[in-house]
Amino acid sequence: MSGSVLRIAIGLLVVGLGLSGCADHGAPATAWESEPDGSVIDSAIDTPAAQRLVGSFLRSSGAPNDVAAVTLQRAGAPVMVYATYPSSADDPGHSLERAGIESYIAVPVRVAGRNAADTLQLEPSPPYLPRAMASGVEETSRPRAAGARLLLDFPTHTWFAWTRTHVTVISSEETPALAGDELNAEAFYAWLQSR
Repeated sequence: MSGSVLRIAIGLLVVGLGLSGCADHGAPATAWESEPDGSVIDSAIDTPAAQRLVGSFLRSSGAPNDVAAVTLQRAGAPVMVYATYPSSADDPGHSLERAGIESYIAVPVRVAGRNAADTLQLEPSPPYLPRAMASGVEETSRPRAAGARLLLDFPTHTWFAWTRTHVTVISSEETPALAGDELNAEAFYAWLQSR
């Protein structure tokens, strides 16, 4: 009796492992439309590491050396920024599903003593460590349709509103005339390879 129970348990284990091997482990971990949770991001920016980064940013901007007690507050919704992923063009079907990969989270913040909002960049996954600080709110001021991701081609500084079926050029530092162009997967990957 115990031998057959053991065989059944081993059989179930093998079937379970086999089924888990059939899953698409390359699938995005989050829903397409999801943006970072504001309350989680608030916790991430309320850390000593974020304070040190802001202090360095202020000193490099000519602020007095006494920046130890700087207050930092989120000033809008955080946005996940995706970087173009050119090798996804090699995937069969040239789907836009994998045209980009998570690059960083842009968080508009107000720093005490500054007149305008700035951007705190966080790592794209928990625990959302601070990565960089930049003047202005370039990422969060980019217009996108509901459900579109913000995609950036770093080499050309071209911003896209990215959906599963097309990308729309928001702006391009290298080729400003592209703004407003809508590209399907074939046209987008052709553009990536030609740049």
